Amino acid sequence: MTAMNEQQLEELLTRFTNSLRVAPLDLTKPEDEKLYVSGLHGDVDAVARLRREILRVEGGGVFLFTGQPGSGKSTELQRLRRDLLRKGCQVFYCDLEEWLNFNAPVTLSSFLVALLSSWVDQVGTLHAQRAPAERFITFLTKTRLIPENLKLDAAAGPIKGQIQFALKTDEDFRRSLEENLKRQLSSIVAQARLFIAELVVELCSNGEKCVLLADSIEKIRGFGDESDKVYESVQRLFVNEGSALRFDGVHVVYSVSPFLLEQNTQMAASLGTGVVVNMPSVHVFERHSRHPDEKGVAAVIDLIARRFPAWSQVLTEAQLRRLVLQTGGDLRDLLRAIRIVLTDDIETLPVTDDMVEYALKQITPSKAIPAEHVGWLARLDTSHEPELSDKIDGRLLQRYLTTKHVLVYLNGEQWYAVHPMLCDWVGERAKLAAAAPIVNNPN
Repeated sequence: MTAMNEQQLEELLTRFTNSLRVAPLDLTKPEDEKLYVSGLHGDVDAVARLRREILRVEGGGVFLFTGQPGSGKSTELQRLRRDLLRKGCQVFYCDLEEWLNFNAPVTLSSFLVALLSSWVDQVGTLHAQRAPAERFITFLTKTRLIPENLKLDAAAGPIKGQIQFALKTDEDFRRSLEENLKRQLSSIVAQARLFIAELVVELCSNGEKCVLLADSIEKIRGFGDESDKVYESVQRLFVNEGSALRFDGVHVVYSVSPFLLEQNTQMAASLGTGVVVNMPSVHVFERHSRHPDEKGVAAVIDLIARRFPAWSQVLTEAQLRRLVLQTGGDLRDLLRAIRIVLTDDIETLPVTDDMVEYALKQITPSKAIPAEHVGWLARLDTSHEPELSDKIDGRLLQRYLTTKHVLVYLNGEQWYAVHPMLCDWVGERAKLAAAAPIVNNPN
């Protein structure tokens, strides 16, 4: 390796660090498109299937997009956006994480206000008789959906600054939305649809398809004792109130939790959905095994190489492969682990194996696992099935998927595995528990 001085080393590591940003790629930008790696999730292109269905379906519809956290789902949504734009569609990307409090139960009213606010914010200013923001404020005030003490003004600046803060932080505001909706549900939904129909006419005046991508809904999950309430609210929104989420003339793609679909197997059918896109963790393992899937590993290494072609000056191939396999195909954790490696006090290159091991320990899921769950996780890792029972239900599985103790793959069919950094530990703890003597209670 060519020797470099301290300044050159620092410049190299700085460039590598900044190439590892964890953010969806905007594939309409040439610089981001160069970073995109196709085929990360297998040979079947589910996004292309969804694109074809949207292009063929007339009059609008609901479509579902799901996936494991860290799998690159939002980037694939951006690929869908790019491909639809190339086909002449009008496409609007709405990241609802910017609008909703994901740790609180979501209601139909707060969801509609967040979705429509985000959409209007994305639209900006049109050459129309009335600006979308002005029309939207009229809808909100006319329906009395928002509290009377919240005075909105289209001339005061973007809707985002006026509504976003209240939606995310003001529980009284959200409660008021819900109470107002309950008093006049059918009227508000009908007027919301009228507002959307008028907006579609303005946005797609030449007959283009109007597509709305609603991202990040799968992140609505809450914490601790509140998590069940939050999940139930999302389930109620899509299962019981799903009809209010369909809009004439609009193709809406909702990004939802895979658990929501697994627990409500008829949800897609009831919403009128055809293709459901499922983005699992990247296939870095062969099906039902810990053997590397060389095609998947090579694709992830290509992802790093596109971001930083000089990666081999910093890491050996064996070190990068270890990082890829031990993060289990989770792209977000892989990028984070490499960044942690780069924070070490690096004096010579390549980095040491100890630096790599330190980074992996930092991203390993917690071992604070109840004893009664260890045996279940061991069975799951052996059978690669959910192994649910009366005591181990779907919500618990979802919790472990969220914390990445469990990863899900889709090589041919969906299968589960304990996180690579925990699988040996789980297996050993389960054997110890099984071998422990049974203590008889003399009473």
